[in-house]
Amino acid sequence: MLPLYLSIEGLYSYQEKQSIDFTELTQAGLFGIFGSVGSGKSSILEAISFVLYGDTERLNKTDKRAYNMMNLKSNQTMIVFEFLNFEKRKFRFVAQWKRRKNFDDTTPIERTAYEWIDEKWVPMESADGALVTNLSYPNFRRTIIIPQGQFKEFLELKGKDRSEMMKEIFYLNKFDLGPKVGFLQSSNNRKLENLKGALSGFESISTEALNKKKEEVEDAKKTLAQTKEDFQDLQAKVRILQEFKDKSIELQQKEGQFNELNSKKSRVQQQEADLNRYEKTSQAFREPLNYLQSLNIEREGLIHKIENFRSVKERQLQEIDIVEKEIGAIQHDYLNLNSLRGKVEDYKLLIQIKENAKKEKELETRLIKGTPFVERTKEAEHTLMKKLEETEEKLENLKSEKVDTSQLIEMEKWYHRKDTIVQQHGQSNRLLDQLSADIELEQSQINKLGYTEDNWEQMIGNELKLIENEFNKLREQETQLQVQARLSSFATDLQPGMPCPLCGALDHPEPMVANHVQEEIQKLNLQKAELEEKRAEYQKLKEQVSKACFGLNNKRASYEQIQQEVNAQASNLEIHISEFTWVGYSSEDVGAFEAQKEKIKQSEQITNSLEAEVKQLRLDLQKNKDNIQKFEKELDSIKAEIAVVQGVSAHSKNALQQFNYKEFEEIELDEVRRSKLALDQKIIQIESGYLTLNQKLNTYKTKLAEIAGQYSSAKDQLSGFNQQIKVRQEQLAKLLREFKFADITQVQQIIQRPMPVEQMRKDIQQFYVRLEVLETQIASLKDYLKDKEFSEEDLETTAKLFEFKKEELELQLSLTGGLEKELAHLTLEIGKKEKLIEEFDQLNARAANLKVMENLFKGNGFVNYVSSIHLRQMCEMANERFHRLTRNQLSLTINDNNEFEVVDYLNNGYRRSVKTLSGGQNFQASLCLALALAENIQSLNKSDKNFFFIDEGFGTQDTESINTVFDTLQYLHNENRVVGIISHVEELKERIPRSVTVEKDSEAGSKVKTSWGS
Repeated sequence: MLPLYLSIEGLYSYQEKQSIDFTELTQAGLFGIFGSVGSGKSSILEAISFVLYGDTERLNKTDKRAYNMMNLKSNQTMIVFEFLNFEKRKFRFVAQWKRRKNFDDTTPIERTAYEWIDEKWVPMESADGALVTNLSYPNFRRTIIIPQGQFKEFLELKGKDRSEMMKEIFYLNKFDLGPKVGFLQSSNNRKLENLKGALSGFESISTEALNKKKEEVEDAKKTLAQTKEDFQDLQAKVRILQEFKDKSIELQQKEGQFNELNSKKSRVQQQEADLNRYEKTSQAFREPLNYLQSLNIEREGLIHKIENFRSVKERQLQEIDIVEKEIGAIQHDYLNLNSLRGKVEDYKLLIQIKENAKKEKELETRLIKGTPFVERTKEAEHTLMKKLEETEEKLENLKSEKVDTSQLIEMEKWYHRKDTIVQQHGQSNRLLDQLSADIELEQSQINKLGYTEDNWEQMIGNELKLIENEFNKLREQETQLQVQARLSSFATDLQPGMPCPLCGALDHPEPMVANHVQEEIQKLNLQKAELEEKRAEYQKLKEQVSKACFGLNNKRASYEQIQQEVNAQASNLEIHISEFTWVGYSSEDVGAFEAQKEKIKQSEQITNSLEAEVKQLRLDLQKNKDNIQKFEKELDSIKAEIAVVQGVSAHSKNALQQFNYKEFEEIELDEVRRSKLALDQKIIQIESGYLTLNQKLNTYKTKLAEIAGQYSSAKDQLSGFNQQIKVRQEQLAKLLREFKFADITQVQQIIQRPMPVEQMRKDIQQFYVRLEVLETQIASLKDYLKDKEFSEEDLETTAKLFEFKKEELELQLSLTGGLEKELAHLTLEIGKKEKLIEEFDQLNARAANLKVMENLFKGNGFVNYVSSIHLRQMCEMANERFHRLTRNQLSLTINDNNEFEVVDYLNNGYRRSVKTLSGGQNFQASLCLALALAENIQSLNKSDKNFFFIDEGFGTQDTESINTVFDTLQYLHNENRVVGIISHVEELKERIPRSVTVEKDSEAGSKVKTSWGS
């Protein structure tokens, strides 16, 4: 951890906020915090510990920590601490609480933490410093901030406590493997028990049973092979006989089918002849007839089309004649369009002249109205200038009479300081009265109980001693009674002729008789209970009186402290009053001061008012000037615009071609616009009508030419169709003669008759193929059955033998299969058993190893062993400095209990306890161990810098030892170590490169001053 910044406000003697920039201190490697006894040096370390961990050694939670830690003159306490942890992460921890209206009551202590992320402080969920320093509060005090009197704590810790500390600092819990080994043992034992249970189910499984089963399977396989061979022979014989039978039946069936087909042969031949004639006629005549029919249809359509063209041509000629007449009617107006457009241009000029005349009148009106307004504005400007001069003169006169206020400011500070002192003095007196009343009340409470402050402890102690003596007497009586009761029980159990269990005697002439022993024991218990209750009452009374005396002492100490403050405040008030030197004013009466202050205040208000008025007048004057300039510019613009309008109107009048302007002088502008609009519409109507008619005429003529061409083309196509029809008719006449038909009607009857040609051709072909196939199959069957004998009885006998053999084969297959399954199951079970035995042996071996590990890690033995290694390494590192500091006379070592001992080289290297070291030697040893511990922590946390505080301890060193210690501490800067020293010895300041001095002021509390300036 490396501190960066600390601020303290309202903590113990720190009344006002004090800040320490640790970056200036830590750069030196070695720095100091100095101050007299009670100045508040150690409070700096306590503030750091408290803000990080919320804990302090000085006060516990039952001591009204928030009230007692807060400065009595402060209304709030705040601690802010910023630092870098071992991961170079920046943190800020804040602790704060406030005083409530009741002086003894405060708000709860609020601790918050932040981390510097992305250039801003981000709140953290927890304000536990251990989470970011990796150190608990006790170990933080042992290794980072070491308070007064505890620097040697690590050196004198017992072995067990030091091992616990080492375990936390160096994370040795990871070596505490005992619980993990126990868990593994438990798991391993469960597996062993499970395996024992599993193996108990394999007792009947053995190698002998497996071999016997293998022999049975081999015998069954041999029998099965012989049965299978006999079965196959009978099967072949049955198949041959059955085949003879099937072939004979098939021959009879085939011969019947052949005879049936042969009877249909003549009818099929006639169908084949009819089909051939149909195909030849259709092939010769169908295409010419279809083509001739299509030519006739197209010829009829073409004749109808020619008639339509003729009627459309006549209608187009009529339309063209009508359009030409309409064009002739409007042609004269169309040729006169240029003259009409000239009139339109003259109308435009007339409109412009009229508009300019109107605009000229408007501009002249504006000019007439604007001229007087400019004159009035100039008069207002003169008035404003005069008023401004008068106001400025008033302001100058007032400023010349202004009084110096520095004296009043000093007087106001004096009066305010006096009020503060008087208020503090009154508050302290009220607190004294309250404490005096509390002291009297505490004394009266003690006196009511019958004690005084001097004798209460002795009197209550005597009473408790008497009660303890009574207790001892009752215990002795109780012991005697219990012995009597036990002896009585032995005497009651004695039997004649049986040996005594105590002495072994066979005769019991006078056995002991104990009457009422139990009753006496009960009485003693009641007496003990009464004494215990009485002792508890005195203990409670002792605590009550002790607490009252402790509170009484605290209040007296507070009374004395506040009384001193009251005296100091009275003295300060006298000194302050003696400093009042202003003539014309009273230190007791502030009336004259307040009157002068009010007079100056009113004068300042008038001055401010006049300055504001001057500023506003200047703004108004400037605005008025701007307006005059703007208005004059606008008038000039109007005059220029009138001249332009007049020039444009004159030019337009000269540009008129067909009209004379005088004829239109009396005509209104709207009337001229309507005349122009009517003329524009007439021009558009003439132009668009003429163009539309010409376009329509051209369209009709184009369409007429197109129809004439189509009519001529259609007539040519009709001539071609007539020629093709004549050629097709001659071709058909030739085919009729060739096929010997009388006319075309006979041909059409044949072709139009529906006949499925493909199906009939297919059926005829299949008939001839079936007939041929049957003939071939009959010849083959007769050849196969030639010279072979067949008996139905032989077939039946062989078939029965085959069925018997088949049943025998199935039985043998079932038997062999069952034996093979049993063998496979037995083989599988043997494998499982061997695997379980192998796993059982492994777990047994693992159990033995775990037992060894259990003995190794039992009772934190291994952790203590690792801890001792770290301690020895740290001891060796500490001795490198301790040898030098003790001039090679002493060194540190570790005994078998992990406790430190000293090796004394001046006495033959004998070992002795560290408790025999002197105060200076103890400090040297503790310092060396702290440095070694810091090095180990730095190595563990991979930190390039580490830091710790030493609070006091240098007063125990002589001059030469201090020189050696300082040489050692100076080396730390080169080793990236930062050490802070806290001491009241002022002579050490000169030897420290950077330092902070804490001074306690009776009024303002503790103040922090730095050696490098504010």
